[in-house]
Amino acid sequence: MRFRTKLVINLETFAHNLEKIKTIAPKAEPILMVKADGYGHGATALAQYAHHELGHDNFGLATLGEAIRLREDCPDAEFETYVFSDIQLKLKDHAETYLNNRLLPIISNRSDLNIVLARSEYKHFPLCLKFNTGMNRLGFEMDEIDEVINEIKKAGRKSVYHLMTHFACASLSMKTNPRNLLQLKNWNILKDAFSNSGLDVERTSISNSGAIEQGVGVEETHIRPGLMLYGPSSLLPNIKDQGHYQGELISRLETYILNTFQVKQGTPVGYGAHPVPRDGLVVIIALGYGDGFSNYYRRGTIMQHGFQGEIIGRVNMDMTYLLFPPEAESILEAQMPFTVWDHNSEKFEKFCAEIQTIPYEVFCHLTSRVPRFYEK
Repeated sequence: MRFRTKLVINLETFAHNLEKIKTIAPKAEPILMVKADGYGHGATALAQYAHHELGHDNFGLATLGEAIRLREDCPDAEFETYVFSDIQLKLKDHAETYLNNRLLPIISNRSDLNIVLARSEYKHFPLCLKFNTGMNRLGFEMDEIDEVINEIKKAGRKSVYHLMTHFACASLSMKTNPRNLLQLKNWNILKDAFSNSGLDVERTSISNSGAIEQGVGVEETHIRPGLMLYGPSSLLPNIKDQGHYQGELISRLETYILNTFQVKQGTPVGYGAHPVPRDGLVVIIALGYGDGFSNYYRRGTIMQHGFQGEIIGRVNMDMTYLLFPPEAESILEAQMPFTVWDHNSEKFEKFCAEIQTIPYEVFCHLTSRVPRFYEK
């Protein structure tokens, strides 16, 4: 574990982001997506804070294993936990796990639906159904609607606890993108079919972060904020003016400088003896791919005390080289703290664009070698 390299998560910023989301969707209940260990920020700490101090009762995870871990970490907390993809219903011993821990599997295929409808232990278990309205990932197909409804009614069920779907292109315009318009059309067809079937649908949700930012789907009973909880926008730059959300990064990644030295253009540095592109000050920080700071980040730039540094050469397992202007030597020196990112979402999104990846990946790549600290 690192000692001077850490991810510091500000819980009040997390709360402020939630408040901003509520202004967009004042009537919808959020299912807070804390999968992949809270997008790398710590699912348990965030769920405990959101539940005990902010009053949130719904959380979303991807796998049954994640859900079990959250329940074990929060044994006395009374909240609902949705398991969205890796639900493992075929394993018989997991029925007791779901039933005893109020874990809600999202059912997206006939095989899992048949298990729930056929097994006596699931007789009164809430049905959560996902349909494929156009994303073509998980979900019952649109042409299966009538068959699914009939199977549910044949089993003696009178209601569906939660009906949902998922947008494929929520980072694009909800007003003009053909895929989004198709999915909205199919969603209405789906809801009408269940409404006309006589089955009571208690909860509905369609909106992930990009849709919420654009104010779409917020009239449903629930929304499912993910990335936006942690600060970054899900919208592509060319449609950001269509969004109603400006979050702040809940985390800052801190490390320190191991060494600095002046170099001339062409000087070889590190593994592979990569020549530096210009004269400057090489700054080596205590962060590398062993910490989840990828070798693919070489195109990125980081501001430090008013100077811009560019990641050069190979990112090592334990350290990274940055090239700053020569005059940065007056400020940057060994043992100084070094902030990789702070609470400025725009700067972080710029860094992600430079390294040609998405905020989700940068967050989730951080390994357990980087300790997480929580502050208010």
